[in-house]
Amino acid sequence: MLFRRRTIVIVLLLSAASPTWAQPQKQAQKQIQEQTKDKATRVREAFASPYGKALTAELGKSLRASADPVCLTDKGLAADQLEPRGRDIVMTWGTRMLESAFARSERQIADNPFAGAAELESLKGNADVKRYLAMEEPLRQAKILDLIFEHFDRYNLISRVKLGAVSPPATGNEAVLRLNPIDTTEEKLDEFAGKSRSKALRRFLQLSEEAGAAQVAEIKKLASPLPPLPHTYFKGVENDLAELCIRSGS
Repeated sequence: MLFRRRTIVIVLLLSAASPTWAQPQKQAQKQIQEQTKDKATRVREAFASPYGKALTAELGKSLRASADPVCLTDKGLAADQLEPRGRDIVMTWGTRMLESAFARSERQIADNPFAGAAELESLKGNADVKRYLAMEEPLRQAKILDLIFEHFDRYNLISRVKLGAVSPPATGNEAVLRLNPIDTTEEKLDEFAGKSRSKALRRFLQLSEEAGAAQVAEIKKLASPLPPLPHTYFKGVENDLAELCIRSGS
């Protein structure tokens, strides 16, 4: 459906707060820098969500099960310190991932504006559009969390970091999977948009789909738009995990 295909934009750019497409180039470049700074806020908010808290709890369980007990004693680390410190490590590296993974694609899009960007931005002031975007927030947060933890787990596996997986696809944890709000949020969005008589919302969703298609086209022009390997984003995280007594190597 039209409403669900809007998530193309979210998947690729994690729905940066303000689009750069219609702005002059210098202003657009400044806006990109502001969006990059805002990545940290978006990661913090995602981790503070119910799904983020559930994943953090799973991270804590994995850290407590995987940490070397002798090392913990030597460092004077208590078991209940591992979860918050581990969360901060993943948040820091996850923010770096978002900053680096989408920097080139955001610049490409800023340099090649979407024709309907000004109208799309103005529609965000409409009450129905505002409500839709507020309803959509859990979906954005969940996509951020899934992206971060899936790459984190893959890096640890490839690099032989001795930490159990956290992301639900890797663990098969049904309880955590049920807390992922993506499917239920999409259903609510489809229902809301389907019942709405708002011309502004219809136009916003139409333009959002067109913007998504335009962004995909621009990203495809890049020689290597999004580096696929977790090594690109998490290389070195094992050093931080070692401070929590998580061993690496064969």
